[in-house]
Amino acid sequence: MSHQELFQIMLHSFECYYQQVMNGDFSQVRWSEGHHETYGIYDINYANRLKLCCYLLYCQNAPEEILIRLFEEECQNLETNSFQGIGENIKILTYLLNPSPEQIERVKNANFDCACGYEFEYQEYLNYFQTLENIDLEECLDLAYATDEKEFALQFLKMLKKDYPLDSVGHCRHLIYWNTNLDRNQENELLYQKILDFAIESQKSDEITSAYLNLIKFYIEQKNFKKAYQEFETLTEWDLSDWYGVNFFRNLLECALELILADIPESEFVWRWAKPHLKREMKNIHGMYGNLYQKAIQASEKINPAFTKTIQESYQHWKKIKALQ
Repeated sequence: MSHQELFQIMLHSFECYYQQVMNGDFSQVRWSEGHHETYGIYDINYANRLKLCCYLLYCQNAPEEILIRLFEEECQNLETNSFQGIGENIKILTYLLNPSPEQIERVKNANFDCACGYEFEYQEYLNYFQTLENIDLEECLDLAYATDEKEFALQFLKMLKKDYPLDSVGHCRHLIYWNTNLDRNQENELLYQKILDFAIESQKSDEITSAYLNLIKFYIEQKNFKKAYQEFETLTEWDLSDWYGVNFFRNLLECALELILADIPESEFVWRWAKPHLKREMKNIHGMYGNLYQKAIQASEKINPAFTKTIQESYQHWKKIKALQ
């Protein structure tokens, strides 16, 4: 089966939304405000509306009044959503409706990103979409993910991986992105290792250290602490003094503390490495951050309780300074 054929199967599963709006029922696609603890206000029905928009784009024409209604629903989303973006829906609806100057102005005033990009890219949207026969695999994958069709997205990702060249850092990062978004993080090990190989081949110290750090983080996330320690041990044999006081080193320090909290056999060795760096970073008000302090306190309680009070006092001082900023 080709990706175009699979995409058509996915599109036909969206027909129900078309039938509903043709019967006057917009309940599944109208703007509906939701609240996310981290990301703020969002539109509960955004993905459903995108499914309908895709169906209208590739499968079935709709009366102008339905397109206008969908355009208005999308404008309300853009005007209220905490995420300042443009999004795929308004691009499709712009293509289908060819909106009036007043409608264009409403979108342009909806949020910051629309003000910066919508009018500027308006003509591009009118020529933006590929025909169903020519749609590429990446676009299918993007739309499957955006419409929350995870099973279809995984099938498209499998197709993508089949002949995908792992011949650059960019290609590796692209697959890492999709693996991560589709809960296939465990498949990223080879990709992170390839990125490290490319970095070592480049002989650029910043790329090498960054690649090691990302591989360490990956192994910690996967709870493969043995491999995480092996990469950590290799990296800390380098002279890292040029990185003191920057985020790279703080992230590495946080990884070290996570290894201690995981009770690896080498915890005491890792603590001996981490303690002097903690002392140095705590002297600078910008040298630590909340999670780093908290993990340092927990690790110190396990390995070096006598030092815990020093970290706690520094943490309280840091919180007072931050509260005043």
